[in-house]
Amino acid sequence: MTTTARAILAGGLVSLNLWNTVTQAYNGFGDPLDSDKFEIKPNFEEKTSESRSHKDYGQARASVVLPKPTELTIELSAATVEALAMQFQGLVQNLTQGAGTFAGVDFAVTALDQWLPLGKRSIGENIEFENASGSVTYVRGVHYEVNFLRGLVRFLSSAQDGPAAAAVLKLTGAYGAVDGKKVLGGRVTQVRCQARLDGQNMVDGSPIEVDVHECVLGSNNGFDFLGSDFSAITLSGKIVTPAGQTEGYEIRLPGAATV
Repeated sequence: MTTTARAILAGGLVSLNLWNTVTQAYNGFGDPLDSDKFEIKPNFEEKTSESRSHKDYGQARASVVLPKPTELTIELSAATVEALAMQFQGLVQNLTQGAGTFAGVDFAVTALDQWLPLGKRSIGENIEFENASGSVTYVRGVHYEVNFLRGLVRFLSSAQDGPAAAAVLKLTGAYGAVDGKKVLGGRVTQVRCQARLDGQNMVDGSPIEVDVHECVLGSNNGFDFLGSDFSAITLSGKIVTPAGQTEGYEIRLPGAATV
């Protein structure tokens, strides 16, 4: 005997297989992502021939519903670098740096009260600046401030006996290794990918599977980094029927496994 759930309230995870424009091939499905929406919206255009006969004027003599491209909207809540790249139409690049030291390196104070780059990120707490002769050691918090993560220093004009603009100092200290990613925004206007949903109807526990064979998505909504609530990454676009397929997507409702 089979039963039918009287309603659908689904939960699930979304996986994406991104098209690589360099290799001209799909990268492969990554880890499932937490998502708040996976909406497929079929569209149609209705054409109606209206009668002009005095006997049934204005009535439909014929009507036809023609299909139009199906829309797909995905809202990702997972904060992966790939998801952020899709949100900001960006390319993903590695952000790497090996650990090392500054051993009496010349550092030019090109301006006061401005953040100046040290040339490395992830600066250690033991950073130190001396004058060219090594007779004066400047004090952090008095003569200068440091942004350790970004690798920036700002010399203060308000400090007494601080270095003058254009002075060349000796920099000593260490910096840590960095292994991360960065998104170059505005470099990719569309996301071509395959998408799938592995879900479950929470009403009766039955599985729900959706496979989108190909879709082209884009992002045109804002992303507020300082919003008072959780920020979703919203992608929307059209489902495409790729070569070799007769449909753009499949929805499967497999029954329970039997032994």
